[in-house]
Amino acid sequence: MARGLQLRALAGLPRNARNAILMEPLWAVFGTVVLYYAPLYMRSVGLTSPQIGLLGSLTLGLSFLFQAIAAPVTNRVGRKRTTLIGDLISWTVPMVVWATAQSFAAFAVAAALSASGRIVSLSWSLLVIEDVPERERARVFGILGLIVTVCGLLTPLVGLLMARYGVTETMRAYYALGAVGMTVMFLWRNAITDETRSGVAAMAQHRGLHPLESVRHTLRLVSGLRSYPGLQGMTAFYLLTIFIEQLSLFQILYLQETLRFSAQTLSYVPVVGAAVTVGLYALALPRLAKLPLGRTLVVVRALALVGAGALLLVPAGNVALMLGVVGIIGGATFLTQTYREAALFSRLPSEGTADLYSAVQTLTLLCSIPAAALAGAIFAVSPHSLFGLIAALCALLLWLAVWLARREGRVARAA
Repeated sequence: MARGLQLRALAGLPRNARNAILMEPLWAVFGTVVLYYAPLYMRSVGLTSPQIGLLGSLTLGLSFLFQAIAAPVTNRVGRKRTTLIGDLISWTVPMVVWATAQSFAAFAVAAALSASGRIVSLSWSLLVIEDVPERERARVFGILGLIVTVCGLLTPLVGLLMARYGVTETMRAYYALGAVGMTVMFLWRNAITDETRSGVAAMAQHRGLHPLESVRHTLRLVSGLRSYPGLQGMTAFYLLTIFIEQLSLFQILYLQETLRFSAQTLSYVPVVGAAVTVGLYALALPRLAKLPLGRTLVVVRALALVGAGALLLVPAGNVALMLGVVGIIGGATFLTQTYREAALFSRLPSEGTADLYSAVQTLTLLCSIPAAALAGAIFAVSPHSLFGLIAALCALLLWLAVWLARREGRVARAA
């Protein structure tokens, strides 16, 4: 039965999207756990809140530099080959470093390697989505997001191991295991995907172009985003969602240190998130798919604002209320990521997609660089103030979503 449901979910999808979805669990079983527990792990080896925040901003700063060359590299080397090489550099090697890290310097090295994943973020997205019809793209992003969230069901098991062996020892073993598992997945996925049609054309077009000229071309696109109808507002929406996600890096520490929940209790947070995501995928996505993308973003960000505001009201030690609130936040994050990407791709032209998508991400990273360091500094002084700021930014993002929906309506009526 499960196999039948899986096949129906993938029915009609091109080879790359179908096989990328089939391979995603092999990444997610490691990636979701290590990303969720990363702040606790860094804290367990002695890093302070400002240091954790500084690492986040360091990652974003270097990510900005890598993003600037993402499109040139992806266009010259190809979506498929760039994804394989980039994943090995940005995931396999850092996992080994994280497994043995004992100082801020070691985490900084891993952060630098991990930042190169911005190149892969572009190449993998294009490898998966370029050959998918526009009407199916939200479904692909939804399935991928669902897989990542459901794999968070492993976190209670890891939480039990932490309770017995400690955070540091458990995470070191899991990072080492992840380095092996992810490498197998990267090689396997590479063997069963093909270069996209646009990728083949881009390689031929950029083969004779000087690399520095490719970089300059990408940076020129950043300043010219306003020339594409609807893209400027969508870029602002995209940017603000990423900025909020970076500020939210300290949510797990807020729940543990301010609201006094144990690591084992917090291990159930992704389980609740997975349950909410499955429910949203089965019940909400089919209904939201009937709405224009602009109106969908309004609904999603209204839900996010409710969650952000409610988090400030959770009393210390109230497990049921905490899990309910983080379930709302997790569901809103899942829906935001699903429709944010689909809405952005809908505003990109069919030609030059890699360059424009990279340009949006380049601008986003540039503006998000101070977010994690800012979050760390605020959290060290007043954790509640940090999450009050997040709630305020969620309100601003809801206003922006309303503006985008109204603009979309005007364009539709004019057509």
